[in-house]
Amino acid sequence: MKKICCIFNIAPLYRAGIYRAMDEDSALEFDFLAGEESVGGIALMDLTSLRGFRGYLHNVYRKRDKLVWQRGALRKAFARRYDAYVLTGNPGIRSNWLIALVARLLRRPVYLWSHGLYGDETGWKLRKNMAWFRLAGHLLLYGERAYRLLLEQGFPKERMTVIYNSLDYDKQRAIREHLGDRSFIRNYFGEERPLLVFVGRLTATKKLDLLLEAMARLDTMGTPCNLVLVGDGPARETLEAQTERLGLADRVWFYGETYDEHLIGTLLYHGDVCVSPGNVGLTAMHALMFGTPVVTHDNACKQMPESEAIVPGVSGSFFRADSVESLAEAIHGWVGLEPARREAVREECCRIIDEKYNPARQMALLKSVFQAEG
Repeated sequence: MKKICCIFNIAPLYRAGIYRAMDEDSALEFDFLAGEESVGGIALMDLTSLRGFRGYLHNVYRKRDKLVWQRGALRKAFARRYDAYVLTGNPGIRSNWLIALVARLLRRPVYLWSHGLYGDETGWKLRKNMAWFRLAGHLLLYGERAYRLLLEQGFPKERMTVIYNSLDYDKQRAIREHLGDRSFIRNYFGEERPLLVFVGRLTATKKLDLLLEAMARLDTMGTPCNLVLVGDGPARETLEAQTERLGLADRVWFYGETYDEHLIGTLLYHGDVCVSPGNVGLTAMHALMFGTPVVTHDNACKQMPESEAIVPGVSGSFFRADSVESLAEAIHGWVGLEPARREAVREECCRIIDEKYNPARQMALLKSVFQAEG
């Protein structure tokens, strides 16, 4: 049985599904090492629940949030005889460069689980990233766009596999089958209106100020909406002040941070549309899982690979980046749909996740890669 050492920056809670699938696989044996703490507010899973858990690493950060080294990683990587390594693809983690170099000298394949290229890399940054990717034996990419960009840079296609991304699919699917009604939403707002939903950290990069401005514009278009913001963060106070200034305080629910999947799933399921004016990331996976289309901006270089799950007119739409008018128009296209049309949209959103963005699909792709290596 092939033995594979996985060394990750952290073990996010949202990846519990794929990590469990890897841990339970009968054809491959995975060992897991990961950083012991997160500095970005990302909830972590309990890695000790996996039979392949081999310990936590101490992450060393520069400027508070730039991971540059993992203490103990090099020693633990070669403490046992492994057939291959899977590393976090971030080129800023210097300890990973040494692990990859030593592994290649020992003729052990190295796989980088990576975003790949975003498309805005130039000069030294592009050269550094490409050198890092070439040091690896194979890239495990989140999206098709990164695959195309790397092909344009001359990276061999046989050394890349798009494995997509996923959340805790089995848990969320079970919740999807037993969701509650929307009475608690109606009770909070007091009046039934189209419901907009955002799930994620309240930070400046999410550009939620544009969403509030778009709500005010939708009022002038004769389409007043309610909004639930699920999450917390440093931008909350500023956003609360903006809602007061725009006269939206009675229609914006700052729910706060929660990891209650049943609650989040219920809000998303009953939402007309999920809106993420900044980059969308895993919020797209979350919304589509519960059958809700997603609106986000159209600047591909500033987007996350999960935005590829948005099919315009089918599972969401893209607005012109930083344009309140364009955002309002995009939202307007999804609110107040006739029940039959809304149900058709729900089915398409769910189908995208059920067919592509789930741990079973990821695991099948991972096994095809590792088994092809002999």
